[in-house]
Amino acid sequence: MLNAVKRIAGSAPIWAWIVMVVCAVILVVGLIISSNRTAPTTTSAADVSPTSMTPLDEPATLAFMKDARENSAEPKTIVLLGDSTGAARDGWAPRVGTTISQTLQRPMATKFWSTTTNDYGAMVGLGDGPNGPIGFWNGSASGKDVDYALANLGKLIPADVTPDLILLNFGHTQDPQAPLAEQMQPLITELRTKYPNADLAVIKQSPAAGGETGTQVEGYASAMDAEGVQVIDVYSAFPTDPAALRPLLRDTVNPSPAGQEIWASTVLKAFELQT
Repeated sequence: MLNAVKRIAGSAPIWAWIVMVVCAVILVVGLIISSNRTAPTTTSAADVSPTSMTPLDEPATLAFMKDARENSAEPKTIVLLGDSTGAARDGWAPRVGTTISQTLQRPMATKFWSTTTNDYGAMVGLGDGPNGPIGFWNGSASGKDVDYALANLGKLIPADVTPDLILLNFGHTQDPQAPLAEQMQPLITELRTKYPNADLAVIKQSPAAGGETGTQVEGYASAMDAEGVQVIDVYSAFPTDPAALRPLLRDTVNPSPAGQEIWASTVLKAFELQT
């Protein structure tokens, strides 16, 4: 392990996450960011207007995996922005990260966002490997919506971070009576303006217990497809029958352990991976 870390550091990657296992129960993770890699210069919204986007030629998740395989020494970055459904430290998001790490044989570390401190917490290792590292910034903010993500975007995606893949996981904290695609548009536009080289994917969230989400999600997938944004359909993986849905949720919206399994499996399928 030590030799692998020395090799990664010695290769002087543009920036990197480094994960080290020091014993069976203590994991120390290092994040090294080189000033040689900087975020892209901001362009005007008009230059990357969503209306100019064309339907997807290749899903963002598969493009990420392909590039990560073909350029195995190059560091990669995943950013997840969303609400509490992706915030659990033992939930679907870190499980997805661990599986990606194992598949690509890349060390991966993650940070979880805290709405208490309005900042990221300590780093947590998700996997190890001989190839270039992956940083996974989990910006899931419990109880927060798209407006919160926009207002805090500069901290959710720090200035020295250049994302390769951005996952957007919103719905339950948005207006249930307004089309979700319209509510997502300001964030998508801003992300495309600031990170024109990043691929985007949205997660169509699981149904809410006792909630009417039909109006909100109607036309969501087709609208995102038209924008060239991949849709990961967790919604359809869950039953809508209240009795069948109940054991898959720990409250009205957040997945139970069984629900986390469905989330993880569905998101991993988008990467053509299995749990």
